[in-house]
Amino acid sequence: MKKIAGILLLAAVILTAGCVTTADPIVGSWQTAEPIQYEDFSTSYLITFSEDGTGEVIYSYSDEVNDYTYPILWEKTDGIYQYEALTVLTFSEDGKTMTDNAQYTYRLEKDGEMFGGVWTEVIPKGAEVFEYYTYVFNEDGTGVETIYVTGDEPEVYSFTWEEFGENQIQISYLETYSFTEDGKMKTSLGTKTVYEKQDNIWVENPQIGDEVTTYEFQDDGICVRSIYDGETEELVGVHTYYYTPVVINGDSIRTMPLLTPMVSLFNLQIGGILEEAYIYELAFLEDGTLQDVFYGEILERVSPA
Repeated sequence: MKKIAGILLLAAVILTAGCVTTADPIVGSWQTAEPIQYEDFSTSYLITFSEDGTGEVIYSYSDEVNDYTYPILWEKTDGIYQYEALTVLTFSEDGKTMTDNAQYTYRLEKDGEMFGGVWTEVIPKGAEVFEYYTYVFNEDGTGVETIYVTGDEPEVYSFTWEEFGENQIQISYLETYSFTEDGKMKTSLGTKTVYEKQDNIWVENPQIGDEVTTYEFQDDGICVRSIYDGETEELVGVHTYYYTPVVINGDSIRTMPLLTPMVSLFNLQIGGILEEAYIYELAFLEDGTLQDVFYGEILERVSPA
């Protein structure tokens, strides 16, 4: 999906040249036909696709006050529409407050600096606090998100960040994977879980808990983590990542480009980096509706291009 930047640039050149183009049939707004039911809540979403390859998706949850709004980048490949929802943080003009995709507010602690200072979630007066978030941004493009949960140890997540728009940054969460001496794989998501390779897919074995997780490293630089019900084998969750292998080359350790084949006796892959990316795929059905490729949800058009 990172190649979209080049696609958007090409589109801008074509439009600037005064060429007449026909809008793609997906351009416009689409709404889930029915709310998606979970055990304790339901959700629905509205996606708007613009001609220039951008847009936004708005998620509404039955148990949440605020909607979650994400900018998106989209493209069409072999009849499938792929879009990526971006996690974006917006700063006030004075640089003292910040809002996230759900319009929750964070304030820079007193005398703090944007880089290296702590941004703490603002809790409304009288609200019962079960958890709150903090962010720290470093000048080198890295950062840390910490979730403080009542009665539990804080949860800490690493991310990278880059400029997105005026007074905005986009963040991407990082995980890692590594290979053991006996040829199995482990990740930083659940350090006790071990994966074995079966037909080019890494499968959780032995199964821990009620679900089974798999990892598939695709040739396009995307890794798909799929979660299945351990009894019914029904797909219950999909997460996508960009992956970057880390190899030992002689006495040095280095990262490799995403599409570099892994290779000779001189390059030993010891693991890599997973950069979380919220990537989804949609396909047109014969009746003119859209269907989510992973989950099967149906989206109906609610406004034209």
